[in-house]
Amino acid sequence: MPVISVCSPKGGVGKTTIVANLAYSFARSGTKVVVVDFDPQNALRLYFGMPLNDERGFINSPNSDWTPSCINIDKNLFMLPFGKSDKEQRTALDLAMQSNPDYFKDVQKSIFEDQNVLVIADFAPGYSQALESITAVSNLQVVPLLADAASVSLFSQLLSGGLMEGLVGGGLGFYIVLNQIDNRVRLNREVQNFCQQNFADNLLGMVHKDTSVVEAAGQQISVYDYNKNSVASYDIEEIARKIAIKLGFDVKKGTMIINPLRKQNT
Repeated sequence: MPVISVCSPKGGVGKTTIVANLAYSFARSGTKVVVVDFDPQNALRLYFGMPLNDERGFINSPNSDWTPSCINIDKNLFMLPFGKSDKEQRTALDLAMQSNPDYFKDVQKSIFEDQNVLVIADFAPGYSQALESITAVSNLQVVPLLADAASVSLFSQLLSGGLMEGLVGGGLGFYIVLNQIDNRVRLNREVQNFCQQNFADNLLGMVHKDTSVVEAAGQQISVYDYNKNSVASYDIEEIARKIAIKLGFDVKKGTMIINPLRKQNT
């Protein structure tokens, strides 16, 4: 704890890319991070250099502590992959969460209740049992969207609090990230203006369209490590800094540390 839930009502918005690069940013800045993949596609691991044939994950342990499944990726950075799964395993995990409202405070407390660890959780698009269950411990939700017509149709639901079964909110609330921004496109500019006027402080930031993002993903490294001078790298670092401030971290130039004296979000 603290816990950041990264979720979106639609796929293809670059959600997993944002999760991975936020994790890299916080770890590089001195915070111990556990990044958790709740998406059965099990793709987040590929951003951290894990091979395609590595099938490890927490899916085999629905009723026991997931700590042994954590994989040390780098200094301050740990990965908890979903793992290769079948329908029966996914159902068993959903039932374990469903039967215990305090699943993350109880069964998984060693990770999700650790005051010295930042958990960043990635979810499958739309509603899931994991997204519902994690609301008991989630401090903040990041909702990546594209500046396109499909995302515009979701803004009214976000404003009314009715998106994804009403699970967007709680804790410090939800914050939008507009991804793959291209200011040459008129609709992109109009969506930006709409969000700035209607979401105000709930607009966390924007990540501009940048070939460095694709190239970094292909090499299984962060955008910062691929090209720290790229516009996307700057955008992501700024978003991480804003999140750290909202969570009460001790933020200085080059560091973002969990402040042990910060007020706990209740």
